[in-house]
Amino acid sequence: MNPETPRRLLDHALVELEAARRHLDFSAERVRNLPGDLQLISEAQLESAEAFTSRFARTVDLLVNKVLRGLDRVELKPPGTLLDVVNGAEQRGFVASAATLREMKMVRNEVAHDYAGTRLPAVFAYCRERKPALDEICGHVRDYVRNLPA
Repeated sequence: MNPETPRRLLDHALVELEAARRHLDFSAERVRNLPGDLQLISEAQLESAEAFTSRFARTVDLLVNKVLRGLDRVELKPPGTLLDVVNGAEQRGFVASAATLREMKMVRNEVAHDYAGTRLPAVFAYCRERKPALDEICGHVRDYVRNLPA
């Protein structure tokens, strides 16, 4: 059996991240005209809003837990905490402040644990507002990895 190398795992994680981003883009387009407070929307529109926030959360999760951690392995950094991972993202210039990724990760956790959807309007508004920042971070990471030696 041939174990996967850290670089191959990172490359695979990037492919997963790009797929998640395409799904997120699709959902973002579907909810583009919804009111931020989600008042007076249909069940179908509510389903689209929930899909959008879930896809935002999944993209953040893939970025932090698979791609950034995989990058640390490729660059031979010791495994660390979430704080270490997001601080590394700031040090590499992927994000202006590690606080941005910490906040996105906290919202990801809200999406995962808001079973009744009580926070959906606030989370929806946050995800819609922060999607461009998430796209920018993912783009920086993708470009950085592409420029790593093979």
